[in-house]
Amino acid sequence: MINKRTLSFILTATGVLGVGATSWLAVRCSKKADTKETKKEKILAYAPAIACGIGTAGCIVGSHTLSRKEIAALTATCTYLTANRDRIEKKIQERLGDEALEDVKQEVAKEELQEAKKAEDTKESKKTGQTIEETGFGNQLFLDMYLGRKFRSSLDRVEWAMRQLNNDFHNGNYVCMNDLYAYLGIAPTRAGDQFGWPANEDYYDYNLETPIEYDIIDCEDENTKEKMYAIDIRWGFRPTEFWMEV
Repeated sequence: MINKRTLSFILTATGVLGVGATSWLAVRCSKKADTKETKKEKILAYAPAIACGIGTAGCIVGSHTLSRKEIAALTATCTYLTANRDRIEKKIQERLGDEALEDVKQEVAKEELQEAKKAEDTKESKKTGQTIEETGFGNQLFLDMYLGRKFRSSLDRVEWAMRQLNNDFHNGNYVCMNDLYAYLGIAPTRAGDQFGWPANEDYYDYNLETPIEYDIIDCEDENTKEKMYAIDIRWGFRPTEFWMEV
């Protein structure tokens, strides 16, 4: 049985390796896309880079029993990964358009969710620590595309959680990813504290009825036909680092 110290090491090592892998894939995918002829082929060429970023961020979020220096280093790594993933998305959008970007997200979400389900079914998740969290609110599989959390819940509960987060922000409260996780019923994380939204008009228009816009991408397991979902916070509405200092 893997103890917490060993699991922490595995997650940390995976996270560090994933940073390099994401950067390498970003360059490789861009070159690969240039050689493709059809729009669909160009779209799919970018999917591995975004998926790698999401998976690596998830490993970092799952790290525990770390020293203060390790926490600081992993926080910086997680910040880098999310920013790098955003740059990849922007590149897709600029080159291929909004529709292509949505297709990539659909493909990435489907791959991430199916891999998580496969790991759960084969007990591989115990080796990496990337378990699917149980919330008690439902049995449908969800992915938080921002920090890579996987959990089981219901569509109604997730939509309720997003409404509650938006309502808090709309009322002038500073909110973070951990506030969302509390509403979803999953555990808080260090990265969840690191990324949030300041009720500051210089950064976000929190006076909007829905100041944090998002999409829920629906997928289907090809084998079981099980419905799976991914929560994607839209470009321009994503949380910022050091939100409490603004």
